[in-house]
Amino acid sequence: MKSKIFHLKVIKIKSGCNFELSWENGKTIAAIVDYPQDLDQGYQDWKYAYINCYKNLRGKVPKSGRLTVKKDPAALLREAEARFLSIFHNWLRDGELYEIREEIAKAATDSSINRRYWVDILLTCNCPELTRLPWEAWEISTTTRTNLSGFGTIRIARVSNTIHAGISHDKIIPSIRRRARVLAILGDEKGLDFEEDRKALAHLSKLADIKFIGWQPGKDSTSLKQEIVKEIANPRGWDILFFAGHSNETACTGGELHIAPDASLGINEIQQSLQQGIANGLKFAIFNSCDGISIAESLIALGLPQVAVMAEPIHNQVAQVFIVQFLNSLAEYKDVHEALRDACAFLKDQQNLTYPSAYLIPTLFRHPQSVLFRLEPFGLGHSLRNWLPTKKEALWLSAWLTVSLIPDCQDLLLESRLLLQAGYRQVTQQVEWQANPSPVKSPVRLVQIDNKSLEQDKVKLVDGRYMDYGYLASILDKLVTSNASIIGFDYILDQDQQQPDNSKQLQQSVNEAIKNNTWLVWAAIEADHPADYQGVSDKIANLNQTMEGDITTYDWYVELPSNNCDKRCPFSYLLVLSYCLRDQDSGTTQLAMGLPELQDSNQEFRTSVIDWVNGAHTQAHTQAHTQAHTQVAWLGRVKRPAIAYFLQWFQPIIDYSLPPEQVYQRISACELLGTCSEDALADDISLNQTIVIVASGGYQQAGIDQEGEDNHLLPLPVAFWRSSQGWQDWFDSKPSFTGGEAHSYIAHHLFSQHLVIPIPNALMILLTAVLGKGFRLIKQNSPEQQQWWFSNIDNAWLLYWLVYCLVSLQVYISLKVLLPTLMPLVVFSTYSVTKRE
Repeated sequence: MKSKIFHLKVIKIKSGCNFELSWENGKTIAAIVDYPQDLDQGYQDWKYAYINCYKNLRGKVPKSGRLTVKKDPAALLREAEARFLSIFHNWLRDGELYEIREEIAKAATDSSINRRYWVDILLTCNCPELTRLPWEAWEISTTTRTNLSGFGTIRIARVSNTIHAGISHDKIIPSIRRRARVLAILGDEKGLDFEEDRKALAHLSKLADIKFIGWQPGKDSTSLKQEIVKEIANPRGWDILFFAGHSNETACTGGELHIAPDASLGINEIQQSLQQGIANGLKFAIFNSCDGISIAESLIALGLPQVAVMAEPIHNQVAQVFIVQFLNSLAEYKDVHEALRDACAFLKDQQNLTYPSAYLIPTLFRHPQSVLFRLEPFGLGHSLRNWLPTKKEALWLSAWLTVSLIPDCQDLLLESRLLLQAGYRQVTQQVEWQANPSPVKSPVRLVQIDNKSLEQDKVKLVDGRYMDYGYLASILDKLVTSNASIIGFDYILDQDQQQPDNSKQLQQSVNEAIKNNTWLVWAAIEADHPADYQGVSDKIANLNQTMEGDITTYDWYVELPSNNCDKRCPFSYLLVLSYCLRDQDSGTTQLAMGLPELQDSNQEFRTSVIDWVNGAHTQAHTQAHTQAHTQVAWLGRVKRPAIAYFLQWFQPIIDYSLPPEQVYQRISACELLGTCSEDALADDISLNQTIVIVASGGYQQAGIDQEGEDNHLLPLPVAFWRSSQGWQDWFDSKPSFTGGEAHSYIAHHLFSQHLVIPIPNALMILLTAVLGKGFRLIKQNSPEQQQWWFSNIDNAWLLYWLVYCLVSLQVYISLKVLLPTLMPLVVFSTYSVTKRE
């Protein structure tokens, strides 16, 4: 429950009183009013009437001063109470106190707060005459009073005028709390009955561990004192100290507790033990006994957070009624001040005829730095319930989780994120960053059959759509003569019947390439159903000497092999695997000797290669492979995550935040053939030890099932790099991005082991929901004195958003992990500020 705290000092100076109200940020209001001469007499008359009305009190009562009268003592007490409170209220209605009353009343009726809350007044008086007055009954205004119920209720707690020790606040983090511990001291029971006290404490047994100690017939009072002192200082600590019995105020000992018929214990005698108990976690003490003001002041001065006492002598039955109601409210997890008010309200509203003026006796003393104590639910079940979302939180969480699982939404967020990443790379000059200290230049070369090539080489598409296989044969011949050893064709070559002569020419070029030990990878769509399977025609290539790779890709994700490539094997993966196996660096000769050969056998060449990689070769070759080619071993281990078959979770993304020229080298087909009107292939472009991908270059008809299918929308990060480097778009004068370019990115990532793993939005939403809920629970459970820290965090939320975004951008580059930003940050903000219903 929210509260606003005022500090009120009342200082009696001769015939006047100085009132000083202070609150947040050093605000103060001061006023001086005359002290009414008849107030002290009114108090004395009321006290004598009170003592005369009650018998069997839990303390020593002066024998003098009482009058023997025939009138009903309860009626006399009610009259004395009315006169006394009338004088008290009239004094506090003085016009000089108007500003103080209005400021408190304003806080109590603040319309901006839409929930029940408290206005706490911590009252300090400089003399016993003021301290004993019933300040809890103060009528602050005609509309808002210190009544015992209602919205925006005002509460008054006493503060000792002298405090020797501060208190330290433990950081309260929602966790599995232990049971509270209560030490109950039952004193001299002469003339009293503690049975109701015992029953009331037993009501807390489900919430607290309770230990009773006290005098019993035949027990030595000295040993009892030692037992009490020892238990108060128990290293395990106590949360609550309870005392029932006779007690009195004393001038020198800080109060006196009667623990046995012939023994009493002064507060000063157990001071050291109490200090140790406070250090061990003692948070609250309640003395269900008479005249406890000096006891409370002594304990508050020692640093005890709160003490509930009886300001006057208390009748045994009133004490029993009070403690039952107090502990019932405490068992409902109300704080000690609210529990005390509930008990007083019960005495006033339901027991006033039986026990007049009893509601004015209980009072709470409070250390000014303390947070009001309350019993906390404990156990794993309660801790988990604390973390469950409220209805509003569950609604927000469901909405964001639903949005995060929509594929189009995922793509939009990912594209925007990669655009931001590209800008961050450029600003921080981390474009060329690689995981290894000496980055390897990308071996990917993309030969594009673009509009310029079609025009310069006068290539006519078969049936206005299919690529001329004769033109592909000329490109293959040129690549073989340029020493290209790994070549992939991003074309489905199954139209041999429509162009038989061109198919025969291409077949001859393929045979020549094989004779030159060139590894060829053909594009295919490897569907499970044979009728849907599309690949290279056997009239063009023999799969026992060449390989097919699946070109099916999802726009934003790297396709990885599943199992052992037995049914599907990605096109780009086969190209990179072939390149690594054919690598002719020093130290790989022994490795190369064990590679599958290009020969016409009964086993497909791809199967031979995959079996070799997966260990279907001799132990010697395995050792050589492991030592010489850790990259091949890595390619053998990398697999598509199982969850990616259902959701695109943890499947590496295509990192379009890298500039295209860092990923692949683009070559127009006419440049390769030397038929362009401009210069032929530049001298610095080498095809030796490269991965060559022959693909469409954006001409309008490119596609498998329909025209233009191979021309995709240009990803925003790629568009960023093109515009920042002054590229003139050469794809039919409109932004486009081909499948060959996507395969080039994937090949680069597999070659450089540049796999960026995305953390799913849904998982990050759940994580940030938990973090936001935890942050709010910590904030709610933190002491009032620490609230400024959380307020500063709330006020600087934009700065923290920016810091998280920058960290996530660098984590992407340094650790190759993509952390979502927008949705998790929104969810965290929603959870950290949502109020519990």
